[in-house]
Amino acid sequence: MHIRLLALWVAAVFSIATLNPVASQSVQPAAGPPIEISDMHAGRMLLMAGRLRDARAFLEQARPQNEKAEIERLFLLGQIELRLGMPKSAATRFETILAFRPDLARVRLELARTYFAIGRDERAKHHFEAMLATRLPASVEDAVKGFLGRIDARRRLSASVSAAMLPETKSSGGTTSLGGFQFTSPETSSGIGMLVSGGASFSPALGKNLRAVLAASGAVKLYEQSDWNDISVEGEIGLARLYDDGSVSGGLRLGRRWLDGKANSGQIGPWVRGQFRLSDKTRLHVTASIEHKSHDRMGDRDKDGWHSAVSPRLTFAVDSQTSIRTKFELESVTARTGHLGSRMAVLGLAASRAFKGGLTLSSSASFHVRRHSAPNTLVNRVRTDKQIRLSARVFHRALQYGEFVPHVGLSLERNNSNIPTLSYRNSGIIFGISRTF
Repeated sequence: MHIRLLALWVAAVFSIATLNPVASQSVQPAAGPPIEISDMHAGRMLLMAGRLRDARAFLEQARPQNEKAEIERLFLLGQIELRLGMPKSAATRFETILAFRPDLARVRLELARTYFAIGRDERAKHHFEAMLATRLPASVEDAVKGFLGRIDARRRLSASVSAAMLPETKSSGGTTSLGGFQFTSPETSSGIGMLVSGGASFSPALGKNLRAVLAASGAVKLYEQSDWNDISVEGEIGLARLYDDGSVSGGLRLGRRWLDGKANSGQIGPWVRGQFRLSDKTRLHVTASIEHKSHDRMGDRDKDGWHSAVSPRLTFAVDSQTSIRTKFELESVTARTGHLGSRMAVLGLAASRAFKGGLTLSSSASFHVRRHSAPNTLVNRVRTDKQIRLSARVFHRALQYGEFVPHVGLSLERNNSNIPTLSYRNSGIIFGISRTF
């Protein structure tokens, strides 16, 4: 009996090795009933035999009947393409699997290793850090941390870009008394805008753990109503010191802003940042800056002064699919005219979750309190604003085109001021795409 089974197996392997890839093959051994060998089975056997290109051809044309088999097909294709020197194609295979099954740790690890191999360090780092949020064998965890250290050590150039349409409605209203006269603000205005933002940074090595920092970023927000237009650019120069579990950097920042197509303001000042991995699941980011802002228009120069801010942010990875971020910010603004200066505190919470099927939901909420430094001379009242911002975005990775991921979202903003004419409500729907290089 054993001799007969061995003869059948040898006959099947010989037949597959001499066939071109076609639909399911019937192999007729010397004796006995025919054996049906599916494209999936043929691909597995050819892979084991080292016939990579033939295995790839059979797996490409295979049509699995269930999700488990389709995941296996894509995973095998990704491994084959890595060995054939096709890492970008392999990354696409692994990304496709994760879009539908973000809980598969082995696939995420292979994807992270693939991105690392082709120099896509930002993406590789994202997936390696997500892996640390899961329970890993000690040897795998050490390997992941080793990859993260090598990424931090070699990272030189990174860039990102995003674009979105912003249908937005601004509502305000209320009546206040100024000098004995009653003033009522307009109630509602709407518009459709386009937001394009992006940035790039370059970090050449100056020593074993010392890097230069050269960065630039910008955002362009254009509306049908030109007075809503907002354009800003920033540049940074500085130094960064790398450590085993983080980095500290600092330098000088310069920026310019244009409103309504006209120069509005410029700023210059020092900044410092720290990034630390507190544990496998927790990361701390701290930023601080002091900038002097000067305005171009004569009527705005009373706003000239210093802006100081500090903001610690904590990111906690619940698992490889879910992360929670908290933010606390303090800001101090001085101005030539006292009531234009202010103090602000911000508390924010954000979360993201990747679901089976390709959907990722990202939401955030923040509460801002700003109190001005002196009474407004027109109303003889110290202005205090309390603001709530809510947003939610949905990404569908299964619709990813190249490196671009589409998203749709909703944003809500409400400002309650003790000066009624300065209260308002904003709401907007966001359609966009984003890409990180």
